[in-house]
Amino acid sequence: MGIRLQGTDGIRGPIQQHLPPSEHPVKWYLQTGDITPEFFQLYTYSTCCLLRKFGLTELSNIIVVGWDSRDSSGAFNNAAILGILQAGLAPYSVGILPTPAVALHMLAAQASAAIVMTASHNPADQNGVKIFLGSSGLKLFPADDESLTEFLLKQPWPLPSSRIFHDICDASEAAQKNFIAHLLQNQDFEVILDQPESINIITDSAFGACQVIVQHFPKSWSIFQHYNSDCSNEINRFSGVADLEGTRWLSEQHLKNSQWKDHTALHQLFQNLQKNPKSLHLLWIFDGDGDRCFILVADSTRQGIHILSGDALMLLISSESEFQSQNKYIFNTIESDLEASSRILGKKFNLRQSAVGDKWLLLEAFDSRIKTLKEHLRKFSGAKKDLIDEIQNTLVEMKKLGRPSAFELTRLWRNLIKEIPEANQLSTDFFLGGEESGHVIVPATHNKELVFLGNGPLVAFKATEILYKRWSHNPEEFFKNIEVLQPQGTRVTLPIYYVVKEKLLEPRFRDELCQIIQESAGNLYPEFIQDWINLPEDNELLMLQLKDKNTLKIAIFIRNSGTEDKLSLYIQGNGMSEAALNELSAEIYWHLLCHCKNRNSNWYQSEAQIMVELLKESTVISWPENPVTKFRLLHEMRNKQKFITGGPENLALTEMGRRFAQFLSDDADISMAGR
Repeated sequence: MGIRLQGTDGIRGPIQQHLPPSEHPVKWYLQTGDITPEFFQLYTYSTCCLLRKFGLTELSNIIVVGWDSRDSSGAFNNAAILGILQAGLAPYSVGILPTPAVALHMLAAQASAAIVMTASHNPADQNGVKIFLGSSGLKLFPADDESLTEFLLKQPWPLPSSRIFHDICDASEAAQKNFIAHLLQNQDFEVILDQPESINIITDSAFGACQVIVQHFPKSWSIFQHYNSDCSNEINRFSGVADLEGTRWLSEQHLKNSQWKDHTALHQLFQNLQKNPKSLHLLWIFDGDGDRCFILVADSTRQGIHILSGDALMLLISSESEFQSQNKYIFNTIESDLEASSRILGKKFNLRQSAVGDKWLLLEAFDSRIKTLKEHLRKFSGAKKDLIDEIQNTLVEMKKLGRPSAFELTRLWRNLIKEIPEANQLSTDFFLGGEESGHVIVPATHNKELVFLGNGPLVAFKATEILYKRWSHNPEEFFKNIEVLQPQGTRVTLPIYYVVKEKLLEPRFRDELCQIIQESAGNLYPEFIQDWINLPEDNELLMLQLKDKNTLKIAIFIRNSGTEDKLSLYIQGNGMSEAALNELSAEIYWHLLCHCKNRNSNWYQSEAQIMVELLKESTVISWPENPVTKFRLLHEMRNKQKFITGGPENLALTEMGRRFAQFLSDDADISMAGR
């Protein structure tokens, strides 16, 4: 395998405003991890060149380009547009807009591709790129990433002067209207909008791209209150889905905790409940680019808040009888809750699992389109059948090798729909795809064409329709049913920041982990069977299943993030106590902490110094001077790794934090870090 730049979903990394003289943007990124405007320029230029190489610009020279709210100077966004122009293609700028809206306008404009500048839920000091290919709607896969990276590294810098053939087209207004119309098509939302006395909905845009959409909701939609929709504030700060991952319930006491005290939308939801306990109170909470969504439901019976994440929303939408069919497929990723998967299997669906990342769910949707088309056109022979056979056989072989190519599949799909235009309109057996993190892939139609998108706002509309119908039908039973939606299995999610990602790939390290798990899990299930699962699509994932008498009891995932400087430990238990799972996870987590931290990282050195200072009860803590850097470090130490509690002025170590700080203090090499 060659060098890759993309992670789970596109490219993300810390921003650097200027590339040092005589440096190549991609080589600089590989060396430092920093993204510069010059990197964006070269990246979009090279992407457009590959689109032309694969013949994907023959029907259209349009590239739709949009972004989230983090680039206030416009330096990165303008550089990306310049790269498109230098490649000889025509950029249609839609400005700040949710990622699904940018992808949707790609279809409306019949563009060759859509490029979105976003780092999703990552902090404001980072940026990144996501790419969709026209017609197919696919995102780039690892094989495409390798080809693109190889091409990038061969390009000279600065790029040779080239003639600009096109002007920048401002398509922002059209794209906004197009997306709002999309949200309301096939919706029965009018009944809800006319009931301000019975429902209130808060939107949390995470200071990101969704603010553009919610601000264009008509003023007559009085059931809505919009929070965190100001572009002047830092994207994802005290907002968005990322802070809520792994949390299923929040009480009033939780909201007083330092972790949640600055999350204004959460507090407003609880206040609305207290003011009017007889109404239905919801919070739609998005990530920075709007392709993910959680829905929070205020519970008047327990005086708290239910958090419906990706698994719960999939269960909710799939529970509607009108959608159920023996022939329908639901896809979730291997990180989905064990109980959620088993409950979906109990419905009239076929459940399948994919690797982590919504690009793999989009691939399954695409696969379903091909199979449906083949069945539909079974009566045909000759050229049309040959085209279908070619794309199906290509896809089968790619999946067998774990090496799909979005460029190649899109090329074949474009050739196919030239001959079979109705292929874009056929329904498929793919009904729903989702990730626990909030990506939910749903089919929708646009200009009579079937599309698949990870679409936070659309999922919010669909789920709210179902929730309101159930609440209005029987308010007394409603909250009991909400609890049923929540995955019943035990789940622990623990991230570790500032890591050596290569460590996870070392055979010796994997053997050590295996031994630790064997010793710890043996106390729970003396006769357990340990089964390592390998996914060809994701070689940076350790997946271990523990079975007792052929019953899956524990699933353990250890995975390098493709978009952040971290690895994550996920443990799911089926029919076991939370205390037992916490004990097992603590042992694994401790091993990862001690062996995977990157001592050469400036972020780690700052973290280590602060931890040791807190252990020694120093009167002065060495926080970074930059407020954005300080906020990020505090957020990742307190809210994510849970090493510390309290605010910046009254910090204290947690039990795990104290243990790790003592480890750092005892290690001379580490305790000197950053001094």
